[in-house]
Amino acid sequence: MAALILLVFGNMAARYLMGFGAVWLQELEWYILSLSVMTAIAYAMRADEHVRVDIFSSRLNRKGRMWLDMLTMTLVAVPVAILVLYYTWPFVQTSYVRGERSPNAGGMPWTFLPKAMILLGFFLILSESIRKIISVGRRLSFHYRRPANPPRNRNHAA
Repeated sequence: MAALILLVFGNMAARYLMGFGAVWLQELEWYILSLSVMTAIAYAMRADEHVRVDIFSSRLNRKGRMWLDMLTMTLVAVPVAILVLYYTWPFVQTSYVRGERSPNAGGMPWTFLPKAMILLGFFLILSESIRKIISVGRRLSFHYRRPANPPRNRNHAA
């Protein structure tokens, strides 16, 4: 993120203070931004810092929040990630096969790279959602598990 801030500041300073700018540097900002945003979403999910509707989750106990997380991941995150991956793949593939370049003179080549960040980001979201479903499912199964034979107190005199 620091690289992006320095790049934007450098581009702005070059354009307004020195009177020149490079199109490829402005487009490089787009490449870096797409990489940082698409990977940050999955990171936020992993760190449990993602946006959620607190009006529902704040009223639930720990077990209820686990169920809400599991249902949200199963019914929203996984299907959306699969749909985005399914519909984005041809978009990226076409861009790569055509050797698509920036339409701007002096722009960056390989415009399939920022488009591929969509694939990377939603693949990470899908894998993090599946990891979360497994993790929450495991915790819920431990929560509902009842020991078959409760341990006896052996120190108790008969």
